[in-house]
Amino acid sequence: MKIILLLIVFFPASLQAQQWYKSNQAGIALERIPSRMVALHQEWALSVERVNRTTLPAILRYYDNTSYSLEQRLLYERGKIKRRQWIFRDAGGVTRVNASLPADLSAVGKEESIEVPAFVEIFASNRTLTEFHQYLSTGIYTTRFTYREGLLIRSDTFLDKAHLWIDLYRYTRSAMLRYVERNYLAAGTSAAFQGRSSQPPLNLPGLDLRPPPPIADFVSPGSLYDNSIMTEVLDFIYNVSAAKVIYNTDNQGRITSETRYNEEDEILAVITNEWTGDKISAILWSAPPDKGRIVFRYSGKDRISEENFRNDVLERKVNRQGDQEIEEIFMNGKAILRTVWEDGRKVSEEELR
Repeated sequence: MKIILLLIVFFPASLQAQQWYKSNQAGIALERIPSRMVALHQEWALSVERVNRTTLPAILRYYDNTSYSLEQRLLYERGKIKRRQWIFRDAGGVTRVNASLPADLSAVGKEESIEVPAFVEIFASNRTLTEFHQYLSTGIYTTRFTYREGLLIRSDTFLDKAHLWIDLYRYTRSAMLRYVERNYLAAGTSAAFQGRSSQPPLNLPGLDLRPPPPIADFVSPGSLYDNSIMTEVLDFIYNVSAAKVIYNTDNQGRITSETRYNEEDEILAVITNEWTGDKISAILWSAPPDKGRIVFRYSGKDRISEENFRNDVLERKVNRQGDQEIEEIFMNGKAILRTVWEDGRKVSEEELR
């Protein structure tokens, strides 16, 4: 998580030709230091400078326009480059391209070797995001956004030249997001996409989720939920290919339900989220002929337990104690197996009968 906070320093207001900053542990630029040598002896330092086009990496020349001014930012950790950023601005000073690349440019397209995969954002003159490109070992994932009267109404996602899916966004009269409809453009796209990359789906506001995804989009083709030992009960639903998925939201933008359809527009599964404040307290699911629920409990911001029911029968319970998760499997109302997990690894297993 630290790198996400540190990326905040990539956006200071000052744009002078050459600046060096000393940063605190949260990664916010605090102090200008005229001396490059002194700055690089700090734990974190940020260089901001105007550059000419000859310095552009080959990957960014495609996005260049001779009318743009170019700025390069280098984030250093203990004197070594940690991350590179280029910003292209038009004559009005509006950011038109924002590109973030790893320190080692040869690592672009090799997401397993870096903390944050390379990405490029394209903006219109009115500052709206029009395209997002992410470079992974599986190819270039591109999402193009369409707006109407300032509202996002559609996004199209591609893998290289293959059109994967279309997301349609619908709003209430007060311009609040009402639901998102995802249409896959080929049977089995959802399951096939999940198998292409080890990267998990993206975060959504209010959810305790997996790390960032290969596609920075509103919804993802896989499960929205935690990829730890918890909530694995939903995996069987996400392993079934869907031709269309509709996500409903409430007036706070929280996902309240997810309905998955086959090509004949028949419902395959329905998942309903129950919220308590900004946390999901329960997930109800139905995938005929079965139905079930997942109940969560929290201590402050941390989720400490989960209970899984299928057809009103308790099948599984997980309790978190420090860095460990203690999982119990039930049969006929009695625990028959206890497993202890630590950092996602099984450390012990005990039969209880």
